[in-house]
Amino acid sequence: MHGLRDEFEIVRRLGRGSMAAVFLARERALGRLVALKVLLPGRAGDETARRRFEREARAVAALDHPNVVQIFRYGALPDGPPYLVMRYVNGRTLEERLAAEGRLSVALTRQVLRDVASALAAAHALGIVHRDVRPANVLLDDDSGSTLLTDFGIAALVRISTDPSTRLTRTGQMLGDPRYLSPEQLLDRDLTELADIYSVGVLGYELLTGEGPYEARTNAQWIEAHLSAEPRDVRATRPDVPAELADLLRRCLNREPNHRPRAADVARLLAAGPVQPAVERSPEAALELHEVLRRRVPQFVLVAIAAAVGFIQLVAALVEMETLPPIVWDLSLPFAAAGVAASAVVAWFHGERGKQDASVLEWVLLAVIGLGWLAASVWTLAAG
Repeated sequence: MHGLRDEFEIVRRLGRGSMAAVFLARERALGRLVALKVLLPGRAGDETARRRFEREARAVAALDHPNVVQIFRYGALPDGPPYLVMRYVNGRTLEERLAAEGRLSVALTRQVLRDVASALAAAHALGIVHRDVRPANVLLDDDSGSTLLTDFGIAALVRISTDPSTRLTRTGQMLGDPRYLSPEQLLDRDLTELADIYSVGVLGYELLTGEGPYEARTNAQWIEAHLSAEPRDVRATRPDVPAELADLLRRCLNREPNHRPRAADVARLLAAGPVQPAVERSPEAALELHEVLRRRVPQFVLVAIAAAVGFIQLVAALVEMETLPPIVWDLSLPFAAAGVAASAVVAWFHGERGKQDASVLEWVLLAVIGLGWLAASVWTLAAG
């Protein structure tokens, strides 16, 4: 980094991966902000890592597309790591956006997938297969509102070069995140640009639902699902997703590469816009109802109501037998009502696939319910 400080003013670090770190920097000569991607010192002596770094520069240099992060130049420090000077994108990755805000709207998902497919179509036309399409490698530009594909570090340069050094993958070596890899990548079969389309399908599911197309948690489960499972119905989770978009994502996930659409076709279909349903309905209302059902709130509440009724009947019987004083019957009613309300709160936050990161709000709601029960109890005692 010391040699780079003569040309660049390092503002801050933007991120760090297993191979490289990215810094926000200002070019001293031109005064413009750039993203400076530097191979980690520990990787500088790794010939394969250096080749992949150079491969990214070579792949992106061949591309001139508004949805691909532009590389200005490639360089290497004397006896040091190589670096890339790239366009700085003022925004977050899709991975960061999903972690912070959850799933995207249907409209924004269409735009993101269209932009990614358009970038891939340009790459595929030059014989470049990205091989690592996933949320961490897609940037949302806050200034322009566009989506940009980045990180071509493990791209396959199929027709740009006949140099065997560009084919860095060894047989049996799996590159990329197993959650987004196509069946042919997992099986180490001949790679085509249609492998990227499969990853776009997985990406679409994640943007719309917050999770992938399969019931999988571990890498082994993901690999098995890609090879044998059928993708879930995206509209079961998102009823507001148009049928044509759901169908397109399923086609992208076809295990037979030749049955998937080409990147240019995906971009064209997404740019055409959604087909309007014959009967208009409120997607917001449908989503709210679906969330209630998905988190099994009705089941939790029905069980709580049954328990509350049984509790009230038991108290009534004991009061009638004069085992308990009558005031206990009066107190049991607000207690039962508070229990049913509390069960709904617990179901929402801890039901099937419910949110697990809203404990503060959960405790606030439970506290309000508890205070309500206490107030009702005091009023009952005072009235008695």
